[in-house]
Amino acid sequence: MDPLFATETMAELSARQGRFADAIAIYRHLVRASEATSNQTPDDAARVDKWKARIAELEAGGAGAAALAPPAAAAQQPPAHREVAQTPPPVNEPLRASLVIHEPVRSGQLIYAEGRDLIVVAPVHSGAQLLADGNIHVYGPLKGRAVAGTRGARDSQVFCLTLEAELVGVDTGYVTSDDIAPGLWGGPARVVLTPAGICTVVPLAMGKRAVPTVANPARRIL
Repeated sequence: MDPLFATETMAELSARQGRFADAIAIYRHLVRASEATSNQTPDDAARVDKWKARIAELEAGGAGAAALAPPAAAAQQPPAHREVAQTPPPVNEPLRASLVIHEPVRSGQLIYAEGRDLIVVAPVHSGAQLLADGNIHVYGPLKGRAVAGTRGARDSQVFCLTLEAELVGVDTGYVTSDDIAPGLWGGPARVVLTPAGICTVVPLAMGKRAVPTVANPARRIL
């Protein structure tokens, strides 16, 4: 499993979409990787205990199995930056007004725009994570991770002025930094899904010849 994709956020995204087996597999990967580390801290041990408890809850199919449980780092964000979903909106309900973030999104922060687009008019640092049910717009360097269309809106897109992301995706398709063509790295780009469900990165600037980056089909959560 790609270590960039094996995060608590992605595990909970899988659980939210009802893919409990995927969520359990990601949590088990996290537990194994953490337990293999020789210099574990008390915080690391507590995190592993929380992951094991979450695995048990998902396996039992408890009431909270599909609830979004943001990482501890997200709980430290200002309340205005936390958009925690309770129940999915009706399919025909239009997206709400966009969630606009004016401050830099720093490493360890998670911002989720429930039922709406997410607009960030500041840098997104490495280790930061953006999730949105709609589109994601980043008017600054995008160095962290960003996933649009998290509830299955496959026509959602990620737009950014400076693409230097660790991971970007739409729905369950994604590409990592290694997949991004040199001609697109560090420039304006948008991330879309092809009709086949393959995540693709294309230039955002009009008139520039497209040099699409297509993820290896194996790099999708099914």
